[in-house]
Amino acid sequence: MKNTKVEAALWSLAFLDLLGFGMLIPDAQIRLESMGSKGWAIGAILSSMFLVQVLVSSAWGRLSDRVGRKPVVVICTLLSATAMFIYAKAENPAWILASRIIAGLGAANIAVAQAYIADLNATKLVSAMGRIGAAVSTGLIAGPALGGLLSSKGGNHLLGLVAGGCSLVGALTAWVLLPSVRPTKQSTKPRGTLSLLREIKYLPRVFGVIAVGWLSLATLEGTFGRLLKNNLGMGAMEFGWVFSYESVLGLIVQAFVLKWIESKVHPTLAMRLAYLCMGLGLVVFPFSPNLGVIFLGSTIYAFGSAVANPTANALCSSLVSKERQGELFGLLQSARSFGFLVGPGIGGWLFDRHVSSPYVGAALICLAAMIAVPGQTLFEKINESAEPEPA
Repeated sequence: MKNTKVEAALWSLAFLDLLGFGMLIPDAQIRLESMGSKGWAIGAILSSMFLVQVLVSSAWGRLSDRVGRKPVVVICTLLSATAMFIYAKAENPAWILASRIIAGLGAANIAVAQAYIADLNATKLVSAMGRIGAAVSTGLIAGPALGGLLSSKGGNHLLGLVAGGCSLVGALTAWVLLPSVRPTKQSTKPRGTLSLLREIKYLPRVFGVIAVGWLSLATLEGTFGRLLKNNLGMGAMEFGWVFSYESVLGLIVQAFVLKWIESKVHPTLAMRLAYLCMGLGLVVFPFSPNLGVIFLGSTIYAFGSAVANPTANALCSSLVSKERQGELFGLLQSARSFGFLVGPGIGGWLFDRHVSSPYVGAALICLAAMIAVPGQTLFEKINESAEPEPA
């Protein structure tokens, strides 16, 4: 029961913080454009958050291993709230840039929350990762809709205040409900940013699979609106329908279906099938003759993505000792952020050369990732050679 209460607090934190983050999605680009920013500047400002995440997430994770999860989760969420409050007062692009940078500094709260989940769940970790993923998805589904309404009523002032308030409540929830747990005994050996990947056999292989999965998603999101317009003459409304549908389907899979999959299918097989679904969904998109086929591709892709991400997180977690889970999930978030930092640019460059090329390329990457996932027998050997718990 105690673990359930802690998990519920982490779900609430993830939902509230991503609800606030999601509120800015429909507003930031338009507001920057109204302030006179050029396209390249808008892209750079919006990408700054992901760049900061790449640089700091691993450090936050390592800190949570040393001082405990709770203080890092609370501090990061307070930084997230601060970023939203700055957005509320933004009168020029420089203030929005400052807001994005601070949001990047605080974004490791979800990575540390995932490490917290790993601490609590020695077994059934895939479904546990799915549950917190569902909380994140719920926030991202509700956030843009609420943000659009608030922006139309009170501009960035009302939007930023409500978004910051959500993150602030999330920080208070974590402060009140999460237990203060002493960190496990740490090695005195100094560790660099990528030391985990160098020290643990086979982890780079699984980690690389995860990284290319995020890269394929970022490539998709960076060009999908243009694809709909170019091939089917559709626009932002249809993009919103597809995005919302994928988000809701992913939420359902992670909250309700993943537990059944975990009980029936070995995680390595589930991960292979998930990347196969992602690849099939991607290759459907550029050759779809109508919106119905687009939704078919979205169904296949969203199902695969909803299974792949929590399963991959759980596989990586099983390779790493308990006292380095924060470091691991910080690195995983850096990989995700790197994908969203470079993926849209790569996708856009490929799209300009041929409409289908980013999707076919991403599908081939997913196929390669599927092949690279260790088989069940090899993974059992990998677990035997994984980093031992500290004495």
